[in-house]
Amino acid sequence: MNRWPILRHLLSSHTVVLVGFLLGVYLLVAVIVAVAAMFTEVTVSAVDITGQVLPWLAAGYGYSAAALLSTVLTHGRTRREFLAQHPVFQLVTAGLLAVVVTGAYAVEAVVYRAAGWARTLQDQRVFEAGDYPMILLAYVSMLTVWMMTGALLGGAFYRDEGGGLLALLPAAVLLSVSGGANGFLSLPFTRWGLTSAPEIAAVTVVAVAAGWALLWAVLRDVPLRVRVAA
Repeated sequence: MNRWPILRHLLSSHTVVLVGFLLGVYLLVAVIVAVAAMFTEVTVSAVDITGQVLPWLAAGYGYSAAALLSTVLTHGRTRREFLAQHPVFQLVTAGLLAVVVTGAYAVEAVVYRAAGWARTLQDQRVFEAGDYPMILLAYVSMLTVWMMTGALLGGAFYRDEGGGLLALLPAAVLLSVSGGANGFLSLPFTRWGLTSAPEIAAVTVVAVAAGWALLWAVLRDVPLRVRVAA
C-alpha cells in the first residue's frame, strides 16, 4: 500500500516518539511528587501543573514542520501531499497525546485518593478534576491548535523571515481565541465563558481550519532551500 506514505511514516515514527516522551515526562513527574511528599503535603495536581508546559512543547514540535517538508521533498514527495497529510498527523497525534494526559489525570486521582491528598487544579481550567471527557476535549483542542500554529510559524519563517514576523499576528489570534475556549491561554479579552463541550469543539474546529488554511497558503509553493558550502 502506497497511499498516504507521509502520514504513515509520521504516525509510525514521530507519533510513537512523542507518546513515549510524554509517558516519560509523567514518570518523571511521579518521581518528583514522591520525593516532594517526603518533605511536605501535596495539595495540587502535578499532572495539571505539567499541563502548563505542554502547549509550548506542542508549538515547538509543530515548528519543525518546515524541516519535515524539506525532508519529504528531497525524497520525491510533493508539497500537496505534505500539506494534505501533515495536518492529519497533527490531529491524530494530538488526540493520542490527549488520551495519555487524560489517563495521567485518572491515575493521579487514584494515587491521591489512596494517599488522602487534596487535588486542586489551575483556576483557568474549563474542566473539573474528574470530568475526563472535558479533560480530553480541552487537551485535544489545545494540542491541535498549538501544534498547528507552531507549524504555521515554522513554515512562515522558513519561507521568509519577514513573512515569519507577519505570521506572529494571526498566530497570536489563533492561540488567544482557542485559549479562551479551552482555558490554556485565557486572556482577559478572550474569556468567552464557554462551558459546554460543543461550544469548545466548535471554536477548536474554526481555529484549526483557519490554521490549516494559513499553513497551506504559506507552504503550497515554498521553494526548497539548498545549503551551499562556504
